[in-house]
Amino acid sequence: MSDRDDKPAIKRLKTGAFSRRLQLSGASVRYGARALTQSARERFSDSDSPKARAQRQHNVDRFVAEIGKLKGSVVKVGQILATYGEYLLPPEVVEALHTLVDDTPPLQWKVMEKTLRRRLGEQRFAELDIDPKPLAAASMGQVHRATHRVTGEKLCIKVQYPGVAKTIDADLNAVIRLLRLARLLESTRAVDDWLRDVRELLHQEVDYRCEREHLEQARAALAGDPHYIVPRVYPEYSSDKLLTMSYEPGLPANSAAVAALSQGRRNVLGRALLRLFLTELYDWRSMQTDPNFGNYLVRTHESGHDQWVLLDFGAMRAIPDSFGQRFTAMIEASCRGDRAGFLDGAIALGFMKADFPAQVLEDFADIGMALTEPLKAGSSEVPAQALGGGGQYHWRDAELPKRIGKRAIQASLSRYFALPPKEFMYVMRKLMGVYAIVAALDAEFNGDELMAPYLSGDKR
Repeated sequence: MSDRDDKPAIKRLKTGAFSRRLQLSGASVRYGARALTQSARERFSDSDSPKARAQRQHNVDRFVAEIGKLKGSVVKVGQILATYGEYLLPPEVVEALHTLVDDTPPLQWKVMEKTLRRRLGEQRFAELDIDPKPLAAASMGQVHRATHRVTGEKLCIKVQYPGVAKTIDADLNAVIRLLRLARLLESTRAVDDWLRDVRELLHQEVDYRCEREHLEQARAALAGDPHYIVPRVYPEYSSDKLLTMSYEPGLPANSAAVAALSQGRRNVLGRALLRLFLTELYDWRSMQTDPNFGNYLVRTHESGHDQWVLLDFGAMRAIPDSFGQRFTAMIEASCRGDRAGFLDGAIALGFMKADFPAQVLEDFADIGMALTEPLKAGSSEVPAQALGGGGQYHWRDAELPKRIGKRAIQASLSRYFALPPKEFMYVMRKLMGVYAIVAALDAEFNGDELMAPYLSGDKR
């Protein structure tokens, strides 16, 4: 979070369905006129000339720029498609969508003050001294610091923009139409199922009561664990469009101050983040699926016992046992070097088939074996570049997300590839995000000890 000194406040958001559809329709027409008749995979192959690829990238960038002109849920739609769309969209489109930054100019204080008075009620509003300057602003809401006038407690108020929840369905439908008109998104049963899930996720993110429940559950589950801080909820100042929490300061994980911590302290932080992922996957069967750097802060202490401040539980997702059992079996098979067991899991989940060519299955098994490198650093399968001088896994030098991401995209372009279950995409995205944050810490440690209790069955 950062103070908003760089962007002038705006008076209001365009939430009228007609004006938003008109602008998105214009983008569809302009880009659709340039779309070719081939399928997305054919048009994004490596068989064309550098000039054709450059022109195609230019068109894609213009297409994404049109989406970025509208705020509200359009930007969030684009971000979710970028986050989970590696298996659905051409690489150039995913890369361009990643340029959509959910960091918009805030609404003017007089607009937000009116909104807060209405949602809190005059009596509750009078109990708080709210800083007019927002702490952060995004596509669907902004955050203000506040002080309780009687107790002096420092609070953080997340306020949803007026009318933004009503634009979600229209915005998502318009972006989908745009993508399909531009022949960038296929229409299949699996894709339609995934898009329904995206719609559900978007509605969940604007339901602050749901986020409050997830936050309180996480706070209760992690109570007493000295490695994590979860904000306290103030229900008397919260509603379906307002979430008030304790203000929990911290440093960005990729800040210079965190990088200056000793190697040992950064290693402890890295272990704690990886342990939390395993806890969510195995124990909670529920996971915060947005591994954005902004959702994690580091609180340092002179004692050296640093902590993670966990923010934003709007993207929590349940992991069905039917999927969780098969996915964890794949992870465990990979840790043991059991290629056949890993492939059995992929086939059981439906995105590999037993009658696929042997080379296709072997290539996919290679991805699976690389996936758990940090959890089996003592294995001969781990490349030398990934190990530091003391035999510890060197998360930054390993460049694992980059290596796996390239292989996964190549696999997704194969005609044998079937869209994996949506749960697989969410969990894998979270795992790669955790890997990226630990790499940003420049941590050095082996994850074997964290995985060992699950492999032995001690934690089941």
